[in-house]
Amino acid sequence: MARLTNRPYVCQLDEVLFPDGLEPGHVVELNGEESTGKSQYLLQLLATAILPASFSGVKIGGLNVEVLFIDTKYNFNILRLVALLEQRLSVALDNSSDACTLKKSTSAATESEDPIEFAVKQCLARFFFVRCSTSSQLAVTLSSLESVLAAKPTIRLLMLDDVSAFYHMDIFTNTEQRFNLCIGLLSKLVSTRQMVLIATRTDIDVVKQGFKRDAAGENKSFSDTTSNSYLSSWRQMRTHRRTFAKTDSKNMFSVTAKSTNDVVTQAKFMVVEAGIKIVTS
Repeated sequence: MARLTNRPYVCQLDEVLFPDGLEPGHVVELNGEESTGKSQYLLQLLATAILPASFSGVKIGGLNVEVLFIDTKYNFNILRLVALLEQRLSVALDNSSDACTLKKSTSAATESEDPIEFAVKQCLARFFFVRCSTSSQLAVTLSSLESVLAAKPTIRLLMLDDVSAFYHMDIFTNTEQRFNLCIGLLSKLVSTRQMVLIATRTDIDVVKQGFKRDAAGENKSFSDTTSNSYLSSWRQMRTHRRTFAKTDSKNMFSVTAKSTNDVVTQAKFMVVEAGIKIVTS
């Protein structure tokens, strides 16, 4: 019955990355090398999702969506998220002609509470955060999400940073099957709950030859066969791919998108204090 409730729509999340929009069941990969802006762009998408469409009559441009964020890299910065929310709200309210009377008209806020602070608290109430340090912990977490999503059917967006974080650990300890289990659980959640999944993936240096531990704990040599097939289940699951890269210019990045009709587009952006700034040529 929870699946039949009216749930927020996450189609127009970002017109640069997703000009054709997103539909329930879509799986998006933001891939690229280290330090190419993937996590920062994911944070920008998170802010857009949890921001309200409007606040006290002022258009904000958010989606008012509840988001579940899974961090496997241990570099998520909640202060950075709050700063992005405050910046987006401040700009929208400052550009409004009713900004001077906003505080008086905000009946939900207390007299001593700043309207931006009140709006940020509302945004964070739509944000659910989980942190995992191993692939086995990720598998257990994903297994328990079914009951969480049943209780919170309004969660429409699932974010994961980074899907390839446990590659070297799994290869060395001979536990690659845990990753396939995680992908299977993700696929089930996306399909049964009609969610949108956006995950970053760092381009990893595939281990072509080395040693890993067998069941007895002994080191055993291996070839690149297992390494190359590690992400095969994920590649079969994803429906969209966006490639990030560092340009020659300082603090300038690019993202390449390929549409369903094989049209390739590229956009350049900068990471600034206010978030992502698209650079037009």
